[in-house]
Amino acid sequence: MSVAMRNLTILDVQAATLPVAATPQHTLGPAICVDVVNKAVYALVNDGSGSAQLCSVQLDTPDSRAAASEARPVCSLPFSLGPTGGALASNMQFLMERESVFFGLRSGDIFTVRVGPLGDSGEAELVGTVDSGIMACAWSPDEELLALVTGEARLLLMTQDFDVVDEFPLAQGQQGEEVPVALGWGKRETQYHGKAGKAAALETPDLRRAGAADDGEDDGATRISWRGDGAFFAVSFVGPSGREVRVFSREGRLHSVAEPIEALKHALSWRPSGRLIAATERLGHRHDVVFFERNGLRHGEFTLRGCTRRVLELAWNADSSVLAVTALVDTGGAAPEVCVELWADRNYHWYLKQELRASSLPGGSLLSAAWDAEDPMRLHVAGAEAYVSVRLHAAADVAHVASELSNAAAVVVDGARLLYTPFRWANVPPPMALHSVDVPMPAAHVAFAAFGHGNDFAVLLADRRTVILYECAAESLQGNCPAERGRVSLGEGVVAHQIAWPGHSSLVCLGLGAGDQQVVVAVDLSDLPEPTLATRVLDGSARVTRLVAVERPHSASPLLLLAAADGLVLEAAVDEAGAIDVTPVAQLPAGCVEVDAAVVESEGGPGAVVVVGRTERNQLFAGGNLLSSVCSSFYLRRDFLVLTTTTHFVRFVPVDAGLLTAAVSEDDDDSLRYDETRRRVERGSAIVLASPLGDSVVFQMPRGNIETVRPRALVLAAVRRALDARKYREALVNCRVNRIDMNVIFDHSPDSLMADWEEFVKQIDDPDLLNLFISGLRDEDVTVSMYAGTKAREVTRSAVVDQKSTNICRALRPVLQAVGDSRLMPSVLTTFMCETPADIPAALRMLAPLSTDERDSALTYLLFLSDVDTVYRAALGLYDLPLALLVAQRSQRDPREYLPELGHLNALSSEEYRRFKIDAQLGRPELAVTHLCAAYMECAAGAQSEGELWAEFTEFVDAQDMHRSAIRLLGGHRRFSDVCVLFGERQAERGEWSQAAASFLLGGASTRAVDAFVKAKEWRMALAVASEGGASAQTVHDTAVRASAVLAEHHLFLDAATVLLEYTERDEEAVALLVRGACWAEAQRCSLLRQRSDLVETTIRPGLLEAHGVMMEDVREIREAFTTKLERLREVRATPLEVIAYSGAAEEEGALDNVDVMSDTTSMASRFSTFSATITNASSRMTGSTARRLSKKGRRKEERRKGRGKKGSVYEEAYLVDSLAKLVDRVRVHQSAVRDMNWALVGFGWLPAAAELQGLFVGVVEMVVGSAGFVFDEQRMQMRLDANGVAEPVPMEVNEQGMASQPKLPKPVLPGFAWKIEAICE
Repeated sequence: MSVAMRNLTILDVQAATLPVAATPQHTLGPAICVDVVNKAVYALVNDGSGSAQLCSVQLDTPDSRAAASEARPVCSLPFSLGPTGGALASNMQFLMERESVFFGLRSGDIFTVRVGPLGDSGEAELVGTVDSGIMACAWSPDEELLALVTGEARLLLMTQDFDVVDEFPLAQGQQGEEVPVALGWGKRETQYHGKAGKAAALETPDLRRAGAADDGEDDGATRISWRGDGAFFAVSFVGPSGREVRVFSREGRLHSVAEPIEALKHALSWRPSGRLIAATERLGHRHDVVFFERNGLRHGEFTLRGCTRRVLELAWNADSSVLAVTALVDTGGAAPEVCVELWADRNYHWYLKQELRASSLPGGSLLSAAWDAEDPMRLHVAGAEAYVSVRLHAAADVAHVASELSNAAAVVVDGARLLYTPFRWANVPPPMALHSVDVPMPAAHVAFAAFGHGNDFAVLLADRRTVILYECAAESLQGNCPAERGRVSLGEGVVAHQIAWPGHSSLVCLGLGAGDQQVVVAVDLSDLPEPTLATRVLDGSARVTRLVAVERPHSASPLLLLAAADGLVLEAAVDEAGAIDVTPVAQLPAGCVEVDAAVVESEGGPGAVVVVGRTERNQLFAGGNLLSSVCSSFYLRRDFLVLTTTTHFVRFVPVDAGLLTAAVSEDDDDSLRYDETRRRVERGSAIVLASPLGDSVVFQMPRGNIETVRPRALVLAAVRRALDARKYREALVNCRVNRIDMNVIFDHSPDSLMADWEEFVKQIDDPDLLNLFISGLRDEDVTVSMYAGTKAREVTRSAVVDQKSTNICRALRPVLQAVGDSRLMPSVLTTFMCETPADIPAALRMLAPLSTDERDSALTYLLFLSDVDTVYRAALGLYDLPLALLVAQRSQRDPREYLPELGHLNALSSEEYRRFKIDAQLGRPELAVTHLCAAYMECAAGAQSEGELWAEFTEFVDAQDMHRSAIRLLGGHRRFSDVCVLFGERQAERGEWSQAAASFLLGGASTRAVDAFVKAKEWRMALAVASEGGASAQTVHDTAVRASAVLAEHHLFLDAATVLLEYTERDEEAVALLVRGACWAEAQRCSLLRQRSDLVETTIRPGLLEAHGVMMEDVREIREAFTTKLERLREVRATPLEVIAYSGAAEEEGALDNVDVMSDTTSMASRFSTFSATITNASSRMTGSTARRLSKKGRRKEERRKGRGKKGSVYEEAYLVDSLAKLVDRVRVHQSAVRDMNWALVGFGWLPAAAELQGLFVGVVEMVVGSAGFVFDEQRMQMRLDANGVAEPVPMEVNEQGMASQPKLPKPVLPGFAWKIEAICE
């Protein structure tokens, strides 16, 4: 966890009284060890007579509460701890696998004491003895190896069973495996040595440590420290030339020797993350903590405070984020005091985040400290009379009050220096700050005021009894440093751990009181410098871990919350009598290390308090609702809950009534392109603060740098507030700066803005901003399509808004013109250009009344908005040649092109003809033909002759297909018929014979009209026009013959025969046509009507017999095809779909060379169920590694394969069903033909032939009707091609009743038996 912008806050301090005095071991390892599994702490104590005793302390669970408990003795140990005894413990450690406590004694004895989960114990067991004694020993993190240094300076490696693996001298002469290698940058003899001369180059460097002399600070003891992964360990010992550090591998090989360090001291600790080995160096003027790399090279340092007298121990926490320095510090008292200083680094700077003094801990003494192996923010401290457990948490101390004058400030603790940065005015990254405030001693806790503008803050000092109040004005970059307002002394009876500043005259503290009971203290600041204190003992079932003051909107009394370890949240209030009342306000599902609250306002009643809390396991709760289980940090504003997730997103949850039921999804859905409630952030980013009323969020990156972003959700919220307050310029500028679509300004409240354009223009008063707003308009409601979260809507509506931009431009334009400011002329022109479509001619008309300079400027802007060729064409379209010339001069066109063109137009004497030329050039045929017609009507003298104009007119009309307009314009003119004939010719060319005949009739060309009617198969109209025009009988006869031939070509045999029978004497041809059309009854009737019974024998009977044979063959073919396909369909449906899919793909493996058959067909087959025809939920898609998209050619090939329905393929079943459906349609169509033929056969007395045909067809119909259910009702899954050209099931479809089913081929209309002649016996 990055703690650069975060301060370490003490959540809770729990103590247990030790039965006897703990062993004073400043120079040795800790006198305590922790069982992280059973939550127990074991302490080695002295019973007063010199004998050792092991006692245990059960760590408090969140739902238990014991302000001070008694440590329980476990067993007596068979060695002495007297001041003159030689059996002082060299190491004490709990072994989880063996469930025992290990002791390594200076005398050489090794003891283990087995302890159970409930603290039951056996006797101490002596497992071995090292004759020369044990100088130091330490177990590897995995508890598989024990490194041990003997009194003879030999290093032993032992297994769990205490078998010696390796033994070798500690002070070996070799340099180790990681010897520094020269890179060839020159030898020492050839380098320049300044005044020392060449003699210095020949000197042998003295590697002896200058600090080898005993200065009383080095205890002379040996230290062993393992790396977190157990692969290496470091040993610090005093050698012949002084103290040195050596690194050994797990196998016992010397890895490296640390480079010589002046005055190196005894403390040693290897960072669990493995990068650095920490030690200390005592120089004459300072005390440093130095770092070594694994290869022994020095890698940086930091200097301890000048008041540090002596460093006792170093210890890293489990996640390597905090270094605990146990030291003897001069705190200003009569004698130096043992303190535990907690240091954290970021951006190459080390911060002193917390100082735990012995005098501020229960028992008043501090002998040793050890980090918890599981909880990185839990510190175990052993004192002379008590064991203390300190729970810490890293949190940012920032302002929360939602005020327009809030500085959005943050305070970072760095020992006795406070780094104050108002992020509203300056984004200063740590370790720098805009202001630095010095305090008398290290700061322990910082709390910002929950009143006013929220810029003031209070600081609790390390003595836990002094609070300093600072006030800060709403400053700018040139503002002053925070000024001290006063100091508060809590007295000797209270040790505060957290403070809150809820009001001008009140300060609240959470800490320990008399008897180490947890208390909350209210301080009346109006009585400074001797304030009145009100104390309340917290005697609930769980300990309180957080004290938070929250601003209450529209109220002078902030909300003071106490969060307990079991999730209970209490509200504390001080009554008039000075007593503190505590009432529950919420119950969170778990204890939270970070707590905040918001007041959700409701209509018609007081607002409800919603408590938000985050646990150590990244769970975020709002009341009893789990918002997110991956929350890494959060900040609560009045309108949004801002949180970051471990999936590297920042999320924005609206603070409203839905907060208690909302849930933050953890999926990474990139399809939500415009979702302003989420934004990607860098991995490991954490929120420092979000501007309480602004639109910025400050993040700290894992590297320690600070980044300020303006998320879209906060920007849109600021824009929405500005629009509601009618601050249009502020909203517009905000959209411009943050690249928000400016359509939101109108779409937020369309009706209100439509009625307030005057105020809108008055506030903005900037042509550039107005132009930017107008040019960005679209016919779209962005609050639906893009920014759906910007406004809650009760009714869902479409995102498309017809004519939105046009309506806005037309409503805004009169307001801009009414201002009368020439500066706004570009904005007026923009309204024309942004209509749909752009009204360029109207914009050009606006240039006429302007002066020359104004017109040039406006035209230049207009050409900026639109293409110059478009504006030039629009100017020509106004028939204003001077304006067109002005536009052309500002273009890149060649004057040799447009000057002759404009000169030619200007030389035309007829205005109508000039306009025709312009419209023809611009591609406006409707206007062009109108002006050309007007020019023809005028026939201006000296221009052109009437014949030339008419020729040009007909040529233009024919070329542009403007015949309809010409007919309309020339109605009643003598040239009307010519235009109609011209139109008829064009229609005849296109094959529109009916329309051409009508045009010819209008033009008086009846002969051509008759020919057109004949070709249009309108024989009745053709013969009527031919007869009406006074044509001869032969002409009518010839027309009838031609019409009959045309009708026969199109298989209209009945109409063809009718024409011949009515207008000619060709009875034989007419009857033959009826026989060809199977009109048996009509052929027989016409033959007898014309008294031509011979035609029955010569034409009708032979034709009927021939047609009967053809019909029989056709029906038999239908029956055979239907039977074959039906049998194949039964075989296909008897085979499971997955078998078909797999075998079909395997056969086509060679053809589909771009498909990985095994992977894709297996995936496809897995989507089918063996027992049903539905697809399972597990769908598979081909990826780029297994297939590529088919080309168009390949896709067409696959479509053809689907259409052929290859046997054994996945398409075969659908192909067979479709083929059977087509056969059913053929049977249904044959019904009428069979009926007519049977009637004819019966009429001629051919009953056997009729019976044979009817029997055959009845069998076919019965077969079709009987198998229709199997064929069409039992259809299985259809297949189609996916985007890669691979067969896949057609998706399910939902019917009107909401039922999902597989789409099926439609069932055709089945044939019936109404055609059947009952008298015929088959």
